[in-house]
Amino acid sequence: MKNQKNRYNIDLLDIVRGYSVLNCSYGQFYFKHHPLMRVLELDHLEQIDIENSKKRGIKSEQQLIDHAIKIGSWSLKKEESLKSLTWTLKKSQVALGKIEDVKQRAMFNDSIKSQERDIKDLKTQRQSITNYSAEHLAQVKKIKRLGSSALFCDLDFKETPPEDYNVILTTSLFERYSELNNRDTIIRASYFGGFFDLFLTQEGSSMDLIGVNFLNITTFQKLLLTTSNSLLKKMQNTQIPDELYEDPVKILNYEEKEHKDGKVSHGVDDLKAKSKARGGKLKAEDFLS
Repeated sequence: MKNQKNRYNIDLLDIVRGYSVLNCSYGQFYFKHHPLMRVLELDHLEQIDIENSKKRGIKSEQQLIDHAIKIGSWSLKKEESLKSLTWTLKKSQVALGKIEDVKQRAMFNDSIKSQERDIKDLKTQRQSITNYSAEHLAQVKKIKRLGSSALFCDLDFKETPPEDYNVILTTSLFERYSELNNRDTIIRASYFGGFFDLFLTQEGSSMDLIGVNFLNITTFQKLLLTTSNSLLKKMQNTQIPDELYEDPVKILNYEEKEHKDGKVSHGVDDLKAKSKARGGKLKAEDFLS
C-alpha cells in the first residue's frame, strides 16, 4: 500500500509541475508535458498532412479498407465486429467496477480478456492494410513532433537529446504518457495524492490551484481538473455505499439502480445457465444486459 501511495504522489507531482523525469540507460532526461494549445496545433498539422498526402495520391484509410473488402482480404463482418467488440469492451470495463461478487468478477475478467485478444487480432489484421494510408503516415509525423517538442536534457527545457537517443527515449516518453493519460491513474492521484481535498474548497476557480490558464494548461492538468470535478459531482448527487469510499474509481463508476424489483442482474445462477447453454463459455454481453 505504501508503494502505491508513493506512486500516486509521484503521478500527482508530475501532473501539477508539468513534467516527468525519465531514467534510461543514457541517463536522466525530462518529458515536458504538452500544453493543450500545442496538442491542438499538432492535431491541426496532422489534418494538413493527411490532405497533402491525398493530393500526392496516397490513399485514405477508408479507400484501402474498401479495396481490401473488394479483393477479400478484409470484410464488412470483421469491420462491424471490431466496432462492436470495442464498444462492448468499454462498457464491460465500466461494469467490472460495479461487481462485488468474487465469482462474477472472475468470470467477467475472463470474458474481458477474451474480448481483448479478439480485438487485438482484428486490429493487427486491419493495421496491416492501413499502414500506408494518408492517416497513418500523418500520425507517424505527429508522434515524431510530439517527441521532438517534449524531450529535454535539462530542466530549463532548452537542450534536446542527441538524435541517436530518440528510439529509447521516445519509448519511455510514450510509456509515461500512456500512464498519465489513464483516467484511473488521474483520479487515484487526485484522491490519494491530496489534490481532491483542496479541490473541494474551490468554487469555480480550480485552475488557480495549479496556477494555470487555458493558454498554458497541460493535457494532464486538464484531465486532473475535469476528472476531479466528475468525482465531486458523483459524490454530491449519488448515494455512494460506504464500502466504496476507499476506491475513487469505484465511486466514479458506481450507478444507483433506478428500480428495485427483487431481481438481481447477472446472478450467479443466471450466469451458470448462460454458460451451460453456450457450452461452458460466457460473453461480456451476458454481464451487460
